Amino acid sequence: MSERSDKVRLVDMLQAAEKVVRSMAEVDLEAFLADEDLRDATVYRLQIIGEAAYNVSDVLKQMHPEVDWFKIQGLRHRIVHDYAAIDDTQIFRITNKYVPPLVEQLKKILEAGVE
Repeated sequence: MSERSDKVRLVDMLQAAEKVVRSMAEVDLEAFLADEDLRDATVYRLQIIGEAAYNVSDVLKQMHPEVDWFKIQGLRHRIVHDYAAIDDTQIFRITNKYVPPLVEQLKKILEAGVE
């Protein structure tokens, strides 16, 4: 298994987050709940974001406290280990409230330069 850099992990997070934002554009809660494929894709992308966040170095996390690393990682753990208890309404709320600002935070970190 190869070691992935913080930059690669941040890019993984950003790409998954941007896909979430694009796929959720103009989707209301009713449409989200009715679309099993969209729900599954969204949860999968949140899992990717969380896994990459979990593996970002502690140094980078400390340098960027504006990102709520703990909550991102926690959501990933809930998705993976307690998948039966996933609340689709909560996933909808998370994707609309927290993912768009995360995209902007990640862009700023990457623009500032990370290796």
